[in-house]
Amino acid sequence: MDSLLFFLKGIGAGFVVAAPMGPVAVMCVRKTMARGAVAGCTIGAGAALADTVFAVVAAFGIGYVADLLLANAFWFRLAGGLILLVLAAKTLLTSPAEPERRSAEGLLGDFLAAMAVTGTNPITLVAFGVVFTALGLFAAGQVLLWAGALVAGVFCGAMLWWGLLAAIAGLLRPAIGLHGLRWINRVSAVVIAACGALVLFGALAPDSGIARLFDLPFE
Repeated sequence: MDSLLFFLKGIGAGFVVAAPMGPVAVMCVRKTMARGAVAGCTIGAGAALADTVFAVVAAFGIGYVADLLLANAFWFRLAGGLILLVLAAKTLLTSPAEPERRSAEGLLGDFLAAMAVTGTNPITLVAFGVVFTALGLFAAGQVLLWAGALVAGVFCGAMLWWGLLAAIAGLLRPAIGLHGLRWINRVSAVVIAACGALVLFGALAPDSGIARLFDLPFE
């Protein structure tokens, strides 16, 4: 019964941490609009896996890893910002009229890109710490089965969010023509580039008001 409770609470924690709209959510919506729900869910799975790794660190109280992530936040943010700028350029240069690409290589690239963007944001670890404290979940680290149930719940909760987002985008997909897809590409590129610029600014000026304002685990 305790394991089930930790699993259910983990679902809630995973959903809450994954839900804030950010560059990965924009990527998910865009890919779903252009190439279908499979591509969108693949991006979600990459982000969910990165969230799960952070959840493992938070649940098991792996202090060394947590300290390493937070101590090197500058380098993680720098890498994350550069990745976002590259993705923005790629998004802008990609034609929505291209045939759907569902090859294993294409899906793997989308999966790894989403995992990299999410995994280079150490603030997500802090977010899990806050959520776990609010839900009284730190006791899970005392029993391996509880911790495993919590981590599994986090992954399921994150995937629940990404599946819901992809489903909504998929329902809207038939109503958007090629012209609409072009605008989605342009807007997505601008949003992703803006997020990348803010991440880089946060890395270079961590004490600035703008950096603190955007110092959130946006996905």
